[in-house]
Amino acid sequence: AQDSDNGFSALEQALLRYIAAGLGVSYEQLSRDYSKVSYSSARASANESWRYFMGRRKFIASRLATQMFSCWLEEALLRGIIRPPRARFDFYQARSAWSRAEWIGAGRMAIDGLKEVQESVMRIEAGLSTYEKELALMGEDYQDIFRQQVRESAEREKAGLSRPVWIAQAYQQQIAESRRPEEETTPRET
Repeated sequence: AQDSDNGFSALEQALLRYIAAGLGVSYEQLSRDYSKVSYSSARASANESWRYFMGRRKFIASRLATQMFSCWLEEALLRGIIRPPRARFDFYQARSAWSRAEWIGAGRMAIDGLKEVQESVMRIEAGLSTYEKELALMGEDYQDIFRQQVRESAEREKAGLSRPVWIAQAYQQQIAESRRPEEETTPRET
């Protein structure tokens, strides 16, 4: 059988690879073609692109958002919309301190949600990360999540509902199952 597209697909892939490299993204992300990629390759590719975009977001988007917030705060203070707390330095003496904020953008795409959550939990439990950092990676504010959890727990208790223990049990079962292939393939000494 003769090549039906006369080599156009190969040309298209080559061009997309060059364009992706120039943009600092992976071929898979640019073409949306994940057909020839394993989970590990897709994850490595996504993480590499994520690091690139986080650098750009921190330099461009966060900087712009901070400048806009600073201008808004200055105007709100001048108009008396916001009453500033007593402080050692006024707004103009410590503008960057008054305007400092952590901007949380969109979260990272999860290739395998269960594995990503397991990794987050392990990093937190090992002391390598915090809830604030892990939830920011997901595009969430940890304080909002904690407040919502407190509200939901109080509502469940008020309604006479028990805590959903099955969630923790299912999670532990998934961890045990994910470790099982490693244990089976590990050679044992006799």
